[in-house]
Amino acid sequence: MVQHIHMIGIGGAGMSAIATVLLEMGYKVSGSDLKDSDVVSSLMRKGAEVHIGHAASHVAGANQVVFSSAIPQDNPEIREAKGLGIPVLHRSEMLARILNNHDGIAVAGAHGKTTITGMIAHILTSLGVDPTVLAGGEMQNKCVHARLGRGKYVVAEADESDGSFLRYYPYIAVITSVEADHLENYGGRAHHLVDSYKAFIANIKDGGTLVISRQAYLVLKDAIDQAKGRFAVSVYGLDYQMGRPLESKGDHLGDNWFRDGRELDYRASNVHLAGSTSIFTVDYQGRSLGKARLVIPGAYNVENALAAIAVAQAVGLTFGEVVGVLDGFHGAHRRFEWVGAGDGIVVYDDYAHHPTELRKTLQAAREFGRRVVAVFQPQRYSRTQLLMEEFGRSFQDADLVVVTDIYAPPPEKPLPGVTAERLAHLVAQHIGQDRVLYVGDQGHIPDALLPHLTNNDLVITMGAGDVWQVAHAVVERLQRKDVQGM
Repeated sequence: MVQHIHMIGIGGAGMSAIATVLLEMGYKVSGSDLKDSDVVSSLMRKGAEVHIGHAASHVAGANQVVFSSAIPQDNPEIREAKGLGIPVLHRSEMLARILNNHDGIAVAGAHGKTTITGMIAHILTSLGVDPTVLAGGEMQNKCVHARLGRGKYVVAEADESDGSFLRYYPYIAVITSVEADHLENYGGRAHHLVDSYKAFIANIKDGGTLVISRQAYLVLKDAIDQAKGRFAVSVYGLDYQMGRPLESKGDHLGDNWFRDGRELDYRASNVHLAGSTSIFTVDYQGRSLGKARLVIPGAYNVENALAAIAVAQAVGLTFGEVVGVLDGFHGAHRRFEWVGAGDGIVVYDDYAHHPTELRKTLQAAREFGRRVVAVFQPQRYSRTQLLMEEFGRSFQDADLVVVTDIYAPPPEKPLPGVTAERLAHLVAQHIGQDRVLYVGDQGHIPDALLPHLTNNDLVITMGAGDVWQVAHAVVERLQRKDVQGM
């Protein structure tokens, strides 16, 4: 008898990836979500039975129930499953069952997880390694998001936001960065978050590999040293000599940084950025391996590529093989994603919702040689409160900034004094009032923004909420203007 797994919140990126793999493994999969979507339609075409809305009756016949972090414990389907004695698993528990029984490649860190996971998946799939893939976000241009492979490797994101990545025991672990985010899940203390990363490092299987950024290495060096060579370590970054801490004022981890004389194992040199293309040389332990090319923008993606290259070499692929397919990766959905153009103006959308991500994304935007217009939607009152001052300093590379009201997914509630209007005022203090607009209702942004746009502008919407809708609305208005002007 085929086992029946029911998934609550099945339309989420991480949940849909698991659902896809379970379907390909031969399980009967049902699920529910609050709204229909392209992802839900795709799962239904693959054989999943999906209900729109939540109801106790949806779990009938299920052998197991899986829920995402966005689903509260009082959800009627969770209550019904518990009442019937059906095992109820968090998404990460189901993912752990898949990853831990194989040679897992788990990608953790504050920034770049989805992109690096997608890069690794693209490289390994293109070169016949045939991995199972469970990314936490969709990819652009038909690059791999979720698949069941016949090979021994499982490539997946490891979510540090709620500590669930401690359920994973990878053969290869990637840590992209360690920054103070999601502290509401760590008692508001950065050192608790750091401790969770140290525990994740301890989970790496004997004989495995840790691929870690320079910044994360400096924070976690004690835990790496305590492993006493139990696994290999490859440190990557854009700087050659690891002799000074990064210049960052908003991560609240400065007390954990220290000087270390180790050189980077993987380093990018001769980096040439031109719009959406990057060309760079990859050095390994001081020796040049050769040139690589990306068709996604920004120095931060060059650094992401170093992590993916390090993983690919750890599984036995040659540098020549890797760079031969690397420029076929077109990026993750909502990561500097092209939306459209009109009236000489180009529009992109990006998931950036942390000060570090905002700065790096805007730096990449400047490489296009256009005037940069940023539309930012803060996410969560708690994050905005914690990082308010740092957010205010994050828009130096934007020529015009539009700030709209805070997106607050349940169960977030407003906090006194934490407003997007206050954030807009802080941004204006740093870059000038004439370069900042506050438009609380994002539905009014196109009307407010269009009079300020000129030929050769680059508009980029930024945030983890629903600000992407603004990008599409702006493109529609620009294209209508284009047609009317003919």
